[in-house]
This record gives sequence, C-alpha cells and structure tokens, in this order.
Amino acid sequence: MIKKLEKILILYIRNTLTNFVSLVMKKNILLIVALIVIGILGRIIPHPPNFTPIIAIALLASHVFKNKWIVILTPLMAMWISDLVINNYLYAGYYDSLLIFSSSFLWVYGPIICIALLGTVLIKKVKISNIALSSISGSLIFFLVTNFGVWISGTMFPKSLFGLIECYTFALPFFGNALVGDLVYCTILFTSYSLAFSGGIVLYKGKNLS
Repeated sequence: MIKKLEKILILYIRNTLTNFVSLVMKKNILLIVALIVIGILGRIIPHPPNFTPIIAIALLASHVFKNKWIVILTPLMAMWISDLVINNYLYAGYYDSLLIFSSSFLWVYGPIICIALLGTVLIKKVKISNIALSSISGSLIFFLVTNFGVWISGTMFPKSLFGLIECYTFALPFFGNALVGDLVYCTILFTSYSLAFSGGIVLYKGKNLS
C-alpha cells in the first residue's frame, strides 16, 4: 500500500513539475528561480531553528504572481528540493534509502499552501501593516498545523488535550524563531522586490506578474 502510494505521489510530482516548468518557461523564470534558490539556501546554510525564508517566499509569490500554480509551487519547490538535500545528504545517516518525502510532509506542505493562498487575500497592496499581518498569520498557521501533526502522528505526547497543550508548549521557542525569521525575511524580500520593480521601498499598487 505504501509502495503504491509512493508511486502515485512520484507520478503526481512528475506531472506537476512538467506543468510548472511549462508555466515558468513563459516568463518570470529569473524571479521564480531566484526565490527557489533563496529558499533552498536559507534552509541549508547554518541558521537558528525555524529561521527560514519559506513563509516570506510564499507571501511574496502570492503578491507578485497571478497564476495560482506558480504562487503555490514556488515555495513548495524550495521546500521540497531543500528537503531532498537535507534528508539525503546532510542527514543521510538517519535513513536507509533515498527519502523523497518525509513522513510529516503533509503537515508541513499543507500550511505552506494555505499561507500562499492567504497572501493573495491579505496582500492586495504592499504596505507595512499588510506584510506584518500576513507574516505573523503565516507563522501562526505553520506553528499550529505542524505541531498538531507532531502530536497526532507522533508518540512523544499523549493523545489528550493535555498532550496537545504540552506539545505546543515545548514548541514555543521554535515559534519565536519562526516569528522573527518570517518578519525579517518578509522585510528583506518585499523591500528588495519593491526597489527592483518600482523604485520605492513600499508598493502601494503592486505589479502582478502572470
């Protein structure tokens, strides 16, 4: 059953990548590749736990691109490729064979999709208040969903309300890192994009790319 599910997932990823590449080749390839590379490097280079650019990339993509597939797949590609490197190279000793997806990937990739789609609603105009709200909301969604996944699918905490509260309590230091990291990376990425595409630090009327 697991083998069959893995084959289905690989086939789905292959078809998705094919569609993604065809979309990317039309235009905006440099920006998309740049965001993916930033996401990969931000997770591979030494950094405080959970201090990564993935949420910021999802939010910037949600503002920049009209195509929902590009919005969703840009941060997911950064996450998946960096996962491949981390799981099969940096932490290869922990696994017996090539790991395409970790056991918790649904609890990690799911909230990234939600955050990317949330950004399309919250960041109609790029203002400090919108970016801050989106960043904090994204950090909170990721924290709640991923740690719920740790609780419900793991064995570290009892399957009770107390166990769930305990799980979230243990994860609070990581949430602090994620909160700061998301705000820092959002500031860097949105400011860089604004300077590059509009000549100003704050975009009040964003440029949306296909």
